[in-house]
Amino acid sequence: MKPLFTIHEGEFLVGDRINRRLGHKFDVWVPTKDSGVDLLVTRKRRQGKAVGLQVKFSRSFNIREEMARHLIATSWFTLDPVKVRKSQADLWVFVILTLKHEEHFVVIPTRELRKRIPRGSASKWNLYLWVFDDGSCYQVRDLGREETLDILHRGVRDRHRDFSEWLENWKLLDRLTGKAR
Repeated sequence: MKPLFTIHEGEFLVGDRINRRLGHKFDVWVPTKDSGVDLLVTRKRRQGKAVGLQVKFSRSFNIREEMARHLIATSWFTLDPVKVRKSQADLWVFVILTLKHEEHFVVIPTRELRKRIPRGSASKWNLYLWVFDDGSCYQVRDLGREETLDILHRGVRDRHRDFSEWLENWKLLDRLTGKAR
């Protein structure tokens, strides 16, 4: 018998995180039809709006020695810019599983992610999100070696590469579902 649907590791980790850390407020639902939304989140008392999540998953990989002591997670996501532009999800969640099995989540509104698609990206967008020990998160794809090392001292000057605001930003669920009264 063929299963009706399956969830991938990233979707499981997002659902688990919401249930363990925010479960007193939210329920997580798995849609039975693939509509570009991987998970739905609602308030426990069904007050407010349901929030659709698109989830992407990446395992960390080893990185150059000089970066390793400040870098806690790396990732590589390959996105289709057309799908991002057409996405019906309210939020995109990028799940990064480190080599030490620690989880990091970049929770970003779809409209903000659309603004960050590089010009000229027609078929594929490679997104490398790196999480640093100071709580910052940057998109480092296509940076030169010196620019990559410069992240440690000054960050990245291009605000479209700075994902720090969205790292572990689960407060967006409160805002989008509407706070319970």
